[in-house]
Amino acid sequence: MTADKKIAWEYKAGTNTEVHACQPLPDGRVLVVECGPSRIVEVDREGKVAKEIKLTPPPSNVRLHDQFRGVRKTLDGHYFVSRKGEHVVEELDSDGKSLRRIQVPGDVHEVVPLPAGHLLIDCGDGHKVVELDASEKVVWELNENDLPGNPLRLVAGCQRLPNGNTVFCNWLGHGHVGDAQAHFFEITPDKKIVWEFADHTHFKTINQIQLLDISGDVTKAEIYR
Repeated sequence: MTADKKIAWEYKAGTNTEVHACQPLPDGRVLVVECGPSRIVEVDREGKVAKEIKLTPPPSNVRLHDQFRGVRKTLDGHYFVSRKGEHVVEELDSDGKSLRRIQVPGDVHEVVPLPAGHLLIDCGDGHKVVELDASEKVVWELNENDLPGNPLRLVAGCQRLPNGNTVFCNWLGHGHVGDAQAHFFEITPDKKIVWEFADHTHFKTINQIQLLDISGDVTKAEIYR
């Protein structure tokens, strides 16, 4: 939408479909992941599907709402898929071939590719965040009670800042609406809170965030979101 609320572009998914992730791409397309059809599509500026990647459907015991969350395409054309109900991050090549599956401790909501092959993974109701290096070794983690006054409920959207700090959304649903704690906060690598935001009058829950005063082009991986 434009600043004056006019629709500049849109894509409408089919029936029995949920969309929980999208990403603007350098070529002007927009990546969309669809629960139900189990696919990634890249949609052009006319709203037409220009590329389709079929995803392996989750097991039958994973309900439609829990199939997929955050999906990111990298500059080399790979895709990182948050397979929420399976507690798995999957990497695909540019043709959709599965390269690896990483088991994670929770219903993954977001995977953010970082420099040097690192991955920042938000584990949802697993009350945990992990950063893995290129060999899938945990090099940093944030656990449920590491932040006094801010127990991790459902860890959702996040953004890595140029100074090494990270902003996290702490989604307060599933019985925590109205809890006297922050919706999102910025923390340092040594787990100190820099600032936090809480407004329980205007917001019940907040799932995603992007700081708009960070310089860089998100489509060129200059903003790690």
